[in-house]
Amino acid sequence: MNNDKNVGRPTKYNDKTMGRFYEALADGMPIRGACVIAGFGVTTLNEWKDKNPEIEERMNQARERFREKALQTIKKAIEADDWRAAQAALKLIFPEYRESTKIDVNATAQVSGFVMTEPERLKLIEARRQLALERVERNKASSG
Repeated sequence: MNNDKNVGRPTKYNDKTMGRFYEALADGMPIRGACVIAGFGVTTLNEWKDKNPEIEERMNQARERFREKALQTIKKAIEADDWRAAQAALKLIFPEYRESTKIDVNATAQVSGFVMTEPERLKLIEARRQLALERVERNKASSG
């Protein structure tokens, strides 16, 4: 019986493979995509991280390199007076500039100088619905 611990496929864990993985992360790839580029799976990565704790730190460093590149790109765009970049930066840094899902129930609508509150709008919609129902009933009565 062979008690050799190296039975099975040889490991892909080496400097070249991990270099491709870290570079993919530094280019902004998500972990799964970086694994594909480097030629191994996420499960394998997790096994390697258990045996090699430095992998997590190197992953963080690679992701930080991408963050720095992205922030520098945004900064250059802002300096070139790109309002979209400035808006994106504000949303990224300050939560109050992000989209809000809060709905104001007491909103008013204005069309050509006519102002209507939300309760008035709902009342009008109901009246239109009632008129439509009455029209259907009249049409049924006259055709039948």
